Amino acid sequence: MASWMAIAKEITESALLASFETDMVQFRLEHEYDVPRVRVALRRAKDGKLARFRPPVNRNGFLLGCLDYTELRSEEHLIVGYGFKYGATTKIESVHHVTGGANRVAIPPNVAHALWDYYSQHESNEVILFHNHPQTLLWQLLDNLPLPSQADRLTLETRALQPAQILRRLLGHGRVMFFLQENGFVKEFTLPSVLALLEARQTV
Repeated sequence: MASWMAIAKEITESALLASFETDMVQFRLEHEYDVPRVRVALRRAKDGKLARFRPPVNRNGFLLGCLDYTELRSEEHLIVGYGFKYGATTKIESVHHVTGGANRVAIPPNVAHALWDYYSQHESNEVILFHNHPQTLLWQLLDNLPLPSQADRLTLETRALQPAQILRRLLGHGRVMFFLQENGFVKEFTLPSVLALLEARQTV
């Protein structure tokens, strides 16, 4: 009973926070042209290998390719795109691809190191993290828009909401951005878990 209450509380918080975040990513016909390139790169980028795009791929074309690759998968994936800020978009130059299990995917040490190393090299550098939630009976019944788990939001807090990263965002420089795919939709999430922050304060 307690576990169901915790799940309900987490879903409620995530839905509430999502209402204050950006809308779904809107894809256009032009973005579909990049899907084959992204799928090929994701197949090459397994087992810790870095796959490169020549020329770079725009952010929404990259996200659509990630959606196309992960939408019907039964396991979680983490896809990390490395690029640079270019006007209102990101030019993705290379990608890491990590495959997890049915309910979890972790960031390997080599990918975590590459992420921070690339991000810190230049103020215009951006890192895109794309994560999927495989379809379950519950999500099919709810047919909901992407709802980050508390673990997703804790990863966001650790990777993108530290003082140095917040300052770069405020100055209009390169960012670390998180996107979640669920039920065929892609959405950026930007807010930490309030419940997790309260729990952390209680344990101090």
